Amino acid sequence: MRLNSDLLGPKRLTKFEKVRIISVRAQQIATGSPLFLEKNEIPEGLTDPIELAKLELEKGKLPILIGRKEGERVSLINIERLLRGE
Repeated sequence: MRLNSDLLGPKRLTKFEKVRIISVRAQQIATGSPLFLEKNEIPEGLTDPIELAKLELEKGKLPILIGRKEGERVSLINIERLLRGE
């Protein structure tokens, strides 16, 4: 397996990637993981882990890489790059 920094697939997050990221992050938040958001970025009264995970994703606060595979090629892409559509 070879790691490649070239972008494989679409230039944006797919709906499947978004759902996976939000669901995993919401589970982490629900079990007590600290938020990547500043207090002033969280709307008053927002406590739902799914909504908090969506907000973290929208604001680009998640430090994760998306792995995409095509044959023998594997591309690890910073989520910020996919959010910007580069």
